Amino acid sequence: MKRLNIKAATVLLSVGLLVAGCGGGSSDTGSANGSQGGNGSGQSENSGNMESQNGSNIPYLRQNHANYSEYGSTVTPAPVKDAASLSINWTIAAKTEYDATQLADHIRFMVNKLEEGENPRAWDKLFLMEAYMKVNHYYTTSVENTGTTVVVSKNATNACAYAVISAHSDAVSGDFFARGDIMQDYTTTAENILASSACNGLRSDIETYISQRQKQR
Repeated sequence: MKRLNIKAATVLLSVGLLVAGCGGGSSDTGSANGSQGGNGSGQSENSGNMESQNGSNIPYLRQNHANYSEYGSTVTPAPVKDAASLSINWTIAAKTEYDATQLADHIRFMVNKLEEGENPRAWDKLFLMEAYMKVNHYYTTSVENTGTTVVVSKNATNACAYAVISAHSDAVSGDFFARGDIMQDYTTTAENILASSACNGLRSDIETYISQRQKQR
C-alpha cells in the first residue's frame, strides 16, 4: 500500500480510519486514555450506547463503509503492520471529502471518550484491553487528514499493547470496512492475547481493569 506524505500533500482534505473528522490532523501522544474507536459502537461505562452519541457518526459510517479504500487502490483498507517497530499504519482514501470528515471525526470522538475515562463497548474485552493500554500510555495514536485521504498511525511501547492494537486493526479492516459490521464481540481474541507470553508482565493489572469495568452486552 502506498504511503502518503501528509506534510507534502496540500491538496487533500480529510478522511479517517475508524474516526471521522474535519480539517487538519489531530494526534494523541499518550495522555491518559484515548484510543481509536474502530467499530466504535456499543456500550460505554458512563454514557451507554455510543452510536447515539453526537459526534460518533456510526450510523453514517455503517451505511457508507464501502466508500473507503486503500490509498491508490480500490481494495478494502488494511493496516500496514511493523512488528519490529510495534507500529500500525493506515492510509485510507474516502469517496468524498464528507466521507473523510465523518470517519476522522469518529476516530477523534472515540479518542476523546477514552480520555474522559469512558469505556466504549465495555462488553468487549478487546476494547477494554485497548482502553487499558491507552490509559497507561502503552501506545499512541495520531491522525492526519487532508482532502479525501487520512493517515492513521498507532505506536506501541510493548508487545502486549502491539498485539491488542494489531487485533483491533484486523477487526476494523475485516469487519467494519469490509461489511459495515460493528457488532462482533472480540472477547475471545482478547483472552488469547492476554494468555500469551507477550502479556506476562501486565496480565494481572489488565485482568483487574477488565473485572472492574466489563458490562453485560
